[in-house]
Amino acid sequence: MKVLLRGVHLGLTDNLKAYVDEHLVAHIERFAEDEASEIDIALVDINGPKGGVDKECRVTVRMPGMEAVHVTETAETLFQAIDATRDRLEKAIKRAVERRRSVATNGLPYDLNADASNNY
Repeated sequence: MKVLLRGVHLGLTDNLKAYVDEHLVAHIERFAEDEASEIDIALVDINGPKGGVDKECRVTVRMPGMEAVHVTETAETLFQAIDATRDRLEKAIKRAVERRRSVATNGLPYDLNADASNNY
């Protein structure tokens, strides 16, 4: 899996990178083990040094044959935002996988299923 990590209006320390890898990427890799999958992580400080609830974690996961899954969480610290994002992202990916496997679509992505039903 390809991991893209960037900081917007903040620097990425080694400690922060290790936390993202251990608490976010490691949990998502079990869903997307192939090389074509991609996880794009943006850690954002919205207000700069003013403080407040302004730390945001934005994650987009792209897997072959599925729609992209995007989750954004805001919290007081980046660590809280990363943990909240992980929890929501796991649920969203599970839902996307289940939709893909559903009986209604015969295991095909929605666009392929529509094309298949129009051809018969």
